[in-house]
Amino acid sequence: MESKEGRRRLRIVLCVTSGLLCFAAMVAVLILYGTPYREMWWIVMAIILLAAFLVPLALVQPVEWVMRGYLDGDGRR
Repeated sequence: MESKEGRRRLRIVLCVTSGLLCFAAMVAVLILYGTPYREMWWIVMAIILLAAFLVPLALVQPVEWVMRGYLDGDGRR
């Protein structure tokens, strides 16, 4: 049960951190350069933001593997 809870927490941390950083960067760009000149760019920005929340899910297993290596001492389980 602990493994599932740890994996869930790792997913939340990675996805929220990535999504919020991407959102902050987009807000900064909008403040510095203004709104997009074409309406299509709002859709592109929304897709990028969605990807920023979802792509880190692919990093969960590699991060767990690294963490296991630190906890086990030699990386083998």
